[in-house]
Amino acid sequence: MRVVVRADAGPQRGTGHVMRCLTVAEALIESGHEVALLGEIDHVEWLSQHVSRIGIEHITCGRDELPLDVLAAAGADRMVVDSYWIDPAHIAHVNATIPTMAIVDTDLRGIRATWYLDQNLGAESRDWSGTEGTVLAGSRYALVRRAVLAQHVEHGWEIPGRDSHVVAFMGGTDPAGIMTPVVRAIAGALPALRLTVVTTDAQFDSVRGAAAGMPHATVMGPTPDLPALLGTADVVVSAAGTSSWDVFSMGKAAVLVGVVDNQSPGLAHVLERGLATGVDATTHGAASVGTLLRQVLDDAAMRESLVRAANRAFDGRGAARVAVALTS
Repeated sequence: MRVVVRADAGPQRGTGHVMRCLTVAEALIESGHEVALLGEIDHVEWLSQHVSRIGIEHITCGRDELPLDVLAAAGADRMVVDSYWIDPAHIAHVNATIPTMAIVDTDLRGIRATWYLDQNLGAESRDWSGTEGTVLAGSRYALVRRAVLAQHVEHGWEIPGRDSHVVAFMGGTDPAGIMTPVVRAIAGALPALRLTVVTTDAQFDSVRGAAAGMPHATVMGPTPDLPALLGTADVVVSAAGTSSWDVFSMGKAAVLVGVVDNQSPGLAHVLERGLATGVDATTHGAASVGTLLRQVLDDAAMRESLVRAANRAFDGRGAARVAVALTS
């Protein structure tokens, strides 16, 4: 079977939609199916390199476009679409010809599809009655890459405390520029911390300035090898988007930061379930991140509670379940 996954990425739009589609693609390829990525990757060089490296065919089209003739020419038997912006009418039009899975985050936007995937925590408890098509909902279907799962550790709460290595990243593009105040907050609370920061090229100088008083801090640009780097961390400071699913699946304690409005509901659910500690920077700023991190590093019982809760919610088999549903 040949599946086309449809998503766009860019400095303001972020990389999460493409990364989710690539995770589905990875599971499909592992099951013997062919996959192509349809979409625009605008000025995110590391992501373009990642697509090339994993060997998925990349078919370009205009941002937010869904050309049925291109899908037909690509020989698509199934389509996966991940976008907040593509016209729902266009998705319904394609779905009438090519069975389509829509990856959504709470809001269906009026999309009519054959399958709906909402991997967010608690999505399985929503009222899906009246929704046409098959619904795959909740962290049971969380899209986590093999490279991430390979970094899973048992008893991830057993760390050396303040002598630990902390890795901080704020997603693929950090459009709100939150990493600079995050690092400033960490430097104020834990100046001697061994910290590695992954940030955007645009913020590199300001982040390095914020970390200037930390003798054991390293600031680096975007990397396609982020899973391996996270594997070296004892605790992770992350944006509260779908990249946090990666951290949970690794068995790491996490401090999450809500950096855009659409992360707020998910972060609230994570905090309620006790999977991580964190702050919604869209409403409260990032000044408390250092204090929260210090608490995690100092409190072994807290770390164990967080990691055990994350392990219960994320078993790492979500992408495989999605691939089976899409191709059965």
